[in-house]
Amino acid sequence: MDTTAPTTVTTEPAGTAPSGSGPGAPPRPSETEVWEALVASALLGTDRPSPGRGGGAAAGAPSGAVSDAAALLDTAALHTVRRRAGLLPGPAAPRPQPAPEDGRPALPGAARRRLEQLLAGRVAPSPAGGRRGTAPDLAELLPQWLALAVERGYKGPSATLPALLDAARARTDLRPQALALAGPRGLWLARLNPDWRFALRGAGAGGSLPDPADREAVLALWEEGLFAERVALLGAVRAADAAAGRALLASTWATERAEDRLMFLDSLRAGLSDADEEFLEAALADRSRNVRATAAELLSALPRSALAGRMAGRAASCVVLDRTADTPTVVVEAPHECDEGMRRDGVVPHPPSGRGERSWWLGQLVEAAPLDTWRARFGGRPPEEIVALPVADDWQPELHAAWCRAAVRQRDAAWSRALLGPPAAPRATGPGIASPAERAQLLATLPAAERAEWVAAFVAAHGLSEAFQLLGVCAVPWAEPLGRAVVDALDIAREAGSYPWSFSGVMGLAERCLSPDAARHLEALTALSAESDDLSPGAGGYWSEAFQRLVATLRLRAAMRAELLGQEHTDTRTRDAPDAA
Repeated sequence: MDTTAPTTVTTEPAGTAPSGSGPGAPPRPSETEVWEALVASALLGTDRPSPGRGGGAAAGAPSGAVSDAAALLDTAALHTVRRRAGLLPGPAAPRPQPAPEDGRPALPGAARRRLEQLLAGRVAPSPAGGRRGTAPDLAELLPQWLALAVERGYKGPSATLPALLDAARARTDLRPQALALAGPRGLWLARLNPDWRFALRGAGAGGSLPDPADREAVLALWEEGLFAERVALLGAVRAADAAAGRALLASTWATERAEDRLMFLDSLRAGLSDADEEFLEAALADRSRNVRATAAELLSALPRSALAGRMAGRAASCVVLDRTADTPTVVVEAPHECDEGMRRDGVVPHPPSGRGERSWWLGQLVEAAPLDTWRARFGGRPPEEIVALPVADDWQPELHAAWCRAAVRQRDAAWSRALLGPPAAPRATGPGIASPAERAQLLATLPAAERAEWVAAFVAAHGLSEAFQLLGVCAVPWAEPLGRAVVDALDIAREAGSYPWSFSGVMGLAERCLSPDAARHLEALTALSAESDDLSPGAGGYWSEAFQRLVATLRLRAAMRAELLGQEHTDTRTRDAPDAA
């Protein structure tokens, strides 16, 4: 656009006073008034007078300057340049501190390129009909890649840190590993972008932590650091010296915000011991209800704590064994009130909607009581005999559910086995477990190998319909018996004529959790089988694609691992898989 004055603009002869400046002349309009008149003309149109102009040109504007569209644009261009030329630069912002150094080793070249592809999340376009096709879902492999990269001690490439933080912002499941890989430079970047502020509130201090033995540096970071750094620092100091970590937390406990106290207290779960009891007992009087509840939960996980003893006494007075009956029977008398002592020890007095008060109080007492209480209470019986005892007056579901929560809280594998029962038992029988979620929590207390064997037997007996949550707590990669049981169950579902999307959750887990070695055994399932008339139309083709995608994903996972280990991966079928995807 031409920024010179239009020919219709009236200029003043050299050496003369500006028009409007002589005695009796009307005052010359300000630049703002002229600009507002131009804006009004642009909004209303050049053939209509703008308000306040009396039907003529803007006050102070040259005659005819807004009489037509071309003149209006020329005048607007002139005044735009004048306005911009009059702007003064603002004060310069302070330069940020240099990014900290990250001494961890850099990723191998192939692994770095793989990270870029995973962050881009490139997948093949979905074919018509919404079918996923045979290409691996790269976005779902990112968590596994990050976990292995962090385990190997690599640092994130500087050029990919923004994309890594964006991915962590979008997916909370990525945050712990993504921030660990980003390290101190990731936190440095997060301070400069409000969109990444979440990184400053989570655990991700990376390599910026001082040596736990350097007391002066530890105190300085504890008093001045970001919350993420303080959480990570507390964990590091506690891992090196539990007493020092507890003393560090106590030094500022009274001045911390309630939400911060809660998160700091929750960090004591790692390495929890009887030495923490005094601190936790004091936290029972905290002004925050959530802090009090967490302190009570932690104390109940210490069987020798005073709170556990108090809860054991209360629970034992409510649950007794009637030996006078033909068959020894458990008799329950739920509490009639929630007194002050119970409330101080973490019992929530008001039940959720639909729950009775007495059963609500009973459940909290039983789950907080040490499980050894019941062995002594029931004549030395082991857990499997205790859970097999009949319970009077329909109290069995409530009592067994509380024992399940106690077994999970106290990480008691013997009680978990008893409450789980045999995996092949009919689901309508057993110790009263109501949901797969409760089974999954109990399974998490068992050793990894035993957990996999139990779930494999469950899948073999009951199929995959209720196995999704159980599979989710098994160690990755799945042990061979479990992987074989899942593949066999999927093959049975295919033979039965089901569609694969009925098992999409299990198939997704299989892509992430099966051992990559299983790929060669799955080749036979990728072939398109002949369909009989009694099967669902097109199911064979869908299953063939699903198994092809599973095989391709397993091979890609093998390639990813080889790249992160700095090894040469020789399978050409997976070397180019991301590009095909």
